[in-house]
Amino acid sequence: MFDIHSHILPAVDDGAKDIKESLELLKMMKADGITHVMATPHFYPQDTDLDEFLSTVTAAFENLKKLTENTDLPKIYLGCELLYFDSLGQSTSLEKLCLNESDFLLLELTEHCINDKLFDNILSLRDEIGITPIIAHIERYCRGKNYKKLLKFVNEEKIPVHINAASFFVPLYKRPLKKLLNSDVTVLLGTDTHSCDLRPPCMTEALNFIEKKYGTQCKNRIVRHTKHLGQKITDKEII
Repeated sequence: MFDIHSHILPAVDDGAKDIKESLELLKMMKADGITHVMATPHFYPQDTDLDEFLSTVTAAFENLKKLTENTDLPKIYLGCELLYFDSLGQSTSLEKLCLNESDFLLLELTEHCINDKLFDNILSLRDEIGITPIIAHIERYCRGKNYKKLLKFVNEEKIPVHINAASFFVPLYKRPLKKLLNSDVTVLLGTDTHSCDLRPPCMTEALNFIEKKYGTQCKNRIVRHTKHLGQKITDKEII
């Protein structure tokens, strides 16, 4: 399985606190059936220098990657989780933040940024710059006043969205997830794992829940979409 969203890099954001926890998380992911994982540390463009961020996360990634070579732990790839900013559609540096140097970018929103300007920026990003955004944990914006507009937009424009595996066990997200899974939106599943204790990986548990609640066809569709995207990003066959 491919995990599109995780915070496994050591000491770069609010994820794994050190290399020991990074390795432990990878062991937990292996036990959870995950074979390939994107390391997607937070990047807040308003607060952090891009070159400094890239230098820090690349060093952490290379260190972790070296320690996992020739092991049976999940293969790791580098990307980021980019927080939306108003001039996104005009930025010339976004290719440096894409997932594994692909044409896909994991984009984090807030409840308050969902408006026509956001939609215009996403279309500009895709149609003019050539980068396809993936909306991170879209269920978490469900309290935003324009959330229904967001769902309509991603459905009509075929923008892929990611949902957190753990969200299936949060009552607040029950209705938003039901709407998503009953729609034609391209849904991808990821762990968004941060730590061994507070947010461990639970991909298999979520897939079992989806199959029981929404049916085998729904579960297989999510697995297929996630796997297909993983193969595009990594240019490798995902088991």
